[in-house]
Amino acid sequence: MKNFSLKEANSILPQIKLIVDEIKDKRKRLYDFIENYEEEMESNQDELEIMMIKTEIDALNKEISELIDIIESFGAVVKGIDPVLVDFPSYHNDQLIWLCWKEGEDKIEYWHGFNEGFAGRKPVSELEEDVEENSRFTY
Repeated sequence: MKNFSLKEANSILPQIKLIVDEIKDKRKRLYDFIENYEEEMESNQDELEIMMIKTEIDALNKEISELIDIIESFGAVVKGIDPVLVDFPSYHNDQLIWLCWKEGEDKIEYWHGFNEGFAGRKPVSELEEDVEENSRFTY
């Protein structure tokens, strides 16, 4: 598993944001198709229409999964898709941590412990205080 410094993670964020924009487009289309599917199922309409919608849902799910795979090929981990949450493994005080980015944020501003989730996010400014003591976490 690759470990990122904050600088490294922020340097690939523009590429990840472009992929996230594609995920957002596909996510919106997916939700629209799911809504159409539910409406068709409730009204027991045309089976061919239902099959077509299901095919579109499956295709969009596959496309989103492929985009997630691309993000993860950078060494990051996608933790959610609505909103898109991307974590970058790192070290702080010889402990594994996650540098945490959420869709809509300009840069990585938060981190959390390796076994903590999104709710445990803390500002990266807390890491900056100890940066000189920790040679494995650099800016």
